[in-house]
Amino acid sequence: MEEQLLKEIHLTNPWLKDPAQPIIKSEDFIPRKQLGELLHPEWDKLWTILVGPRRAGKTTLGKFLSHELVKQNRFNELLYLNCDLLSVRKWLSSPLFISEAIEMLGLTRPIVFIDEVQRLESPGLLLKAIIDLQLPYKYIATGSSQLEIKSKVEEHLTGRQLTSLILPLSISEGEIESGLDQRLLYGSYPQVICSTKKEAQLAEIYKRYIQKDIVEILKLGNPDVFQTLLALLAHSNGQLTNYNQLASDCKISVSTIRNHLNILEETFVISKVTPYVGNKRSEVTKNPVYYFIDNGFRNTALRNFSSLQTRTDDGSLLESFIFQEILKFREQSYLSFDIHFWRTKGGAEVDFVVHKNRDQFIPIEVKFQNFSRPTISKGFRSFIEAYQPKHAVMVNKNLIEKVQVDGCLVHFIPLSQLSSMFDLIRENFVD
Repeated sequence: MEEQLLKEIHLTNPWLKDPAQPIIKSEDFIPRKQLGELLHPEWDKLWTILVGPRRAGKTTLGKFLSHELVKQNRFNELLYLNCDLLSVRKWLSSPLFISEAIEMLGLTRPIVFIDEVQRLESPGLLLKAIIDLQLPYKYIATGSSQLEIKSKVEEHLTGRQLTSLILPLSISEGEIESGLDQRLLYGSYPQVICSTKKEAQLAEIYKRYIQKDIVEILKLGNPDVFQTLLALLAHSNGQLTNYNQLASDCKISVSTIRNHLNILEETFVISKVTPYVGNKRSEVTKNPVYYFIDNGFRNTALRNFSSLQTRTDDGSLLESFIFQEILKFREQSYLSFDIHFWRTKGGAEVDFVVHKNRDQFIPIEVKFQNFSRPTISKGFRSFIEAYQPKHAVMVNKNLIEKVQVDGCLVHFIPLSQLSSMFDLIRENFVD
């Protein structure tokens, strides 16, 4: 082991020299919903792969997970390896680094935590070789690009890993009553929520994404085009995608637009939502819509942090927020269901349809308004009449109510009690 590498390892692993040094301070960790599942003993012998956008909290969660595993005496120490460091990347060219680490650092039964694993040249082969050694150690890795993780890691680790998507904080991981307006404007990245300089923090996250993921790692030659596309998507957030118009506005081909959209999706900036399609010839069946994974990132692309009272897109911000929370709930609960939207050529629409199978689905409409009494939109009623769901949800500002519509129980759920919507989904989707 080279002297410079040894110094960098001790610098990033101070607890190896001084056991009194904490792996992570408890006050620096916001409890994450996935932690309980990640701590299950069944995963001790497998790779734990944490994927998600940059700055969503993957490294912090990985370190706290390690802290808990050591605290429970399931493993003895943590070896944290940051692949942003060139010296670390060179060292991890072979699984032999483990035996060298054991000897040079005096490790006994370690947790090996490889951060930003997609930066390695052949991460999948390395991780497979490590787990195939069948050593009594624990392995954790993080990645911020699903493109890299899928192509370089997961195809080699079938049956050897638990992969968890770590997104910005959900409302179940923090208070919503006092902070909804802030989350609609500035999003839910942990460091942004905790910051008094939210716009500056978001600008740094945005800049690092462009510089790291787009320019340095994916090596896309024209980041200005990418930023133009991001701004256009931010303006059309939640609307039907017009690939030809995007290509014309960005002055690139439709195939390049589709490729860029895929990159944005696989690096956890946006998420594609496809139409819910039954047997109705009048339904929109082709183009998807895209939502940003985080409202703060979207508003950074828009360069707009005006107050909700002065904006014309407050309804769109709330709609995006509800989509993000449904997505987070699914990932945090390790549930399997799809998220769709429903529209007809005549203009009837439902914001979201969460769908497990033909018998288990729930339409969800989002209204950023107060209700004095239960009111069902024409489009929402059309979907209920056409598909006869057992339950439906109307998210609104203030009303708590349940009404029967054509055999469907429609739940009016205020934003302050959004958790009851997730309880409803869980109850109806668990077999």
